[in-house]
Amino acid sequence: MKRTLPAVLLLVAGYFCGALAGPSEIVTRTFYLTGVECGACVYLVQLSASERRGVLKADVEQTAESYANVTFDPRLVSEHQIAQAIREAMPLHGAPYLARLKVRVGDSGKHAAALDLLFQQWRGLVECEWLDRSKGELMVHFQPLETRATQTAVAGWSAAQFRAALKAGLPPGVPIAFVEERPPAF
Repeated sequence: MKRTLPAVLLLVAGYFCGALAGPSEIVTRTFYLTGVECGACVYLVQLSASERRGVLKADVEQTAESYANVTFDPRLVSEHQIAQAIREAMPLHGAPYLARLKVRVGDSGKHAAALDLLFQQWRGLVECEWLDRSKGELMVHFQPLETRATQTAVAGWSAAQFRAALKAGLPPGVPIAFVEERPPAF
């Protein structure tokens, strides 16, 4: 009995410490894809994204504008690392698969210059393409990311980093939304 009491106390303490740490913030992002031309491409992109540490689920849709809805834990993997995993999928038709994110930033007409400056700071990681400045719609293109097979830390550009930079540089309350796609209903 004396030996089991410390073990039980450790288990209970571990349970409560885990509960106090709070649940993981799981997110889903839609990555818009280039190079997906067939069902085998869909499979390879889905497999490559799913195998990345921290990714819980990857659903790839081949449409006029192919995309992947990827559910992941941002404490374990960044959007950039997911885009890199997609880039590293075996390309069947010659060119690598590229993943991009669509973002809407409210009142961007007033803040377009600040957003351009922000993306200049991240020039080696991502590039920003304005889809519609008046609506605040932009596309984030990921540059190749140097990763090591043994790397376990979050690396590269992330939406959390983007939100924090915007929060620091823009007035409070400016809405930021990552555009999401839903699979077609049959």
